[in-house]
Amino acid sequence: MALLITEECISCGACLPECPNEAIFETRSDAEGKGYHVGDGQGVGDNIYVITHERCTECVGHFDEPQCAAVCPVDNCCISDPAYPESTEVLLERARKLNPDKEIDPNKVWSGVRNG
Repeated sequence: MALLITEECISCGACLPECPNEAIFETRSDAEGKGYHVGDGQGVGDNIYVITHERCTECVGHFDEPQCAAVCPVDNCCISDPAYPESTEVLLERARKLNPDKEIDPNKVWSGVRNG
């Protein structure tokens, strides 16, 4: 499942360099301009950052927790997107495809991944 950035976003930019998959964009139009899908209602008006689900692995395979949420100064700004529930296996496979030159650790999974 991808994460999403809520309207609480203050556009501080802390999350951008932390994403191992380059899934975060400054605006919805920037993401869509590069051919990525952004969830319905997310980033409307281009005033908050957005996460594109095609690139988000919730940091599975990279870290023990989503890095966008870990560095964000706003509580509950980066949350699970209920529209895109994906298993650990799906997220690991995406991480491998997006990062063929990086070692992906199948033990790096956070407790919020929905496997059921």
